[in-house]
Amino acid sequence: MFWALDAIQSGRVKQGKPFLRHPPEAATAEPFTRYTVQRWDTETLIQQALITPKNDWSMSSRPSLDTKDFNSVVELVNTLRDVEEDENKVRIDATNILIEMHRISHRQFAWQNGWVNRADIYRYLYVYGQGDSAAYFERTYGISVPQFFGACFAIYMSLLEGPWSPRIENVDQLGISAAAVKQTYSMISDEIWAVRRGAQKLLRQFEERMKVALPVIYQPSYIRVKPVFRSAAMNDFVIAPLPSLIMLRATLGLYYDLSPGGTAIMNDATNRFEDYSRKVIKEYCPDFEVLPAETYKHAGNNVDTPDVLIKQADQVVMVCECKATKLTFEAQYSDDPIEDAKTGYSQIAKAVYQLWKFFSHVRRGILKMDVAATAPAVVLTLDSWGQMAGSLRQQLISEAEAMAAAKDPEITAEDRRRPIFTPIQDLEHVLSTSSEQEVLETFYAAIEDKFLGWGLLQIRRQIQPERLSIKSTTFSLGDLLPWWKDVPDTAKEKAREAAKA
Repeated sequence: MFWALDAIQSGRVKQGKPFLRHPPEAATAEPFTRYTVQRWDTETLIQQALITPKNDWSMSSRPSLDTKDFNSVVELVNTLRDVEEDENKVRIDATNILIEMHRISHRQFAWQNGWVNRADIYRYLYVYGQGDSAAYFERTYGISVPQFFGACFAIYMSLLEGPWSPRIENVDQLGISAAAVKQTYSMISDEIWAVRRGAQKLLRQFEERMKVALPVIYQPSYIRVKPVFRSAAMNDFVIAPLPSLIMLRATLGLYYDLSPGGTAIMNDATNRFEDYSRKVIKEYCPDFEVLPAETYKHAGNNVDTPDVLIKQADQVVMVCECKATKLTFEAQYSDDPIEDAKTGYSQIAKAVYQLWKFFSHVRRGILKMDVAATAPAVVLTLDSWGQMAGSLRQQLISEAEAMAAAKDPEITAEDRRRPIFTPIQDLEHVLSTSSEQEVLETFYAAIEDKFLGWGLLQIRRQIQPERLSIKSTTFSLGDLLPWWKDVPDTAKEKAREAAKA
C-alpha cells in the first residue's frame, strides 16, 4: 500500500494503479492538495507498522484494513493527526512552542528538498567518497563507494517499477559485479522480521538515552538505515516502501558507515567539506576570489583564519567557518536540543567564536588583512543546523560569548558580528541563481532583524523575486563515479523525473 501510494504521487501512476484503488485526483505529484499524503507522514506510518507487534491479540477484533484502497490511507493519516493532536495537548505550551517549530522543520524540510538530485549526490560523494574516507569504506566493507552507490542506484531504479520484485544480480553494464551488488543488499536491506526488530530496538535505544517517551511523529525511522525489505517466504523478493530513501542511504547515510573509523576519518571528511565549499562558491561566482584558511602567528602560536575567505577587489567581503558536524537525532527532536546534543551544538558555537576571533585580530592589527566592515560572519554547515528556533540561536550565541570572555576578553561588541547559520544546500541554491553582488546582498539582509530565523534561500526569494536562470556548472558525477558515463541517458532522465516528484 505505501509503495503504491508513493508511486501514484510520484508520477508513477501506471506502476502504482494495480495495487491501490484511488480517485483520479489522488494521482498527483503536487505537494499541497487535499489528496496529497506527505512523505513524512508516510514514513511515520511505516515506522508505526514496523514497531506494532504482529501477535497483539487485542487487535484481532478490530476491522481489517483494505490495503488496496486509498480510503484506507486517508483513514490512517486522519488517525495519525488525531494521535498527534492528543499528544500535543500534553506536550506543547507557551514555553516550548518555538522548540516545536524547530522539530517540525527538521521533520518536513528534508523531505521537501529530497535526496535524488545531482547537486546533493555530487556533494556527499565528494565529501565521503574520496581520500581516506573512501579507503576506509572499501577496507571495511569490501566494496568501493562508487560500486556501493552504483548498486544502490540500480536497486533504486528497479524498485521504482514495482513492489516485491526479484533482486538484481549484477550491474555488468556499469562494471559492478554480482559480489558488489550482494554486499550492497546486505548493507541496505534486511528480512522484514529483522527490520521490525531493528525498528523496535532503535526506538528503545533513543527513548532510554533521552529518558522520554517520544511522540509518534518524532520517533526514529529505521527505514533510513534499511530502506529495502526482504522476504525469504516470497522467494527472497525485495521492496522499498519509499524508494528515495535508498538514495538517502547511499549519500548522506555514508556518514554512518564511516563514523566507526574515528576521528581521523571524520577529519578527512571535514577537510573535504571545506574544500568543496570553496570549490562550489568559486564555480558559481567566478568573480569572487575564494581562499582557504591562512595561518599566522599570535603570542608565539600558529593561528588559522576561518576556513573560507571570499575576496572582491582584494578586500575580504565574506568569511565562512565550515562545520561538517553531524546533525544528530537529539539535535533535531529533543525537548532540550542543546543539552541533549551538547557536542554538536558546542561545535557550532565554537565556529561563531572563531569568526569573532578573526574579526578581533584584524581590528587589533594582529592579522594584517583588509576586511570589509560589512563582511558577514557565516557558519556554513554540511547538515541543516541552520533550521533552529530563535531561542536555540540565542543560546548558541550566548555560549560563543562565554567562550570569547574566557579565551580572549579583548573581543569586543564590534567584533561580535551577528552570525549567519546556513547549510551548504541553501547556499548552493542561492549561488546558482544569483550574481556575486546579489549573493552579498542576500547575506547583508540575513543579519537584519526582520529576517532573523529565515533561511538563506527564503531571504533571497524575498529581496530578489526576479532570479537569474540556474547556472550550469562543470561538476560531473563522472568525476566521482567512473561508471556514470555508461548509464543510459533514459535512466538518467527517469531518475531526474522521479526526483522532481
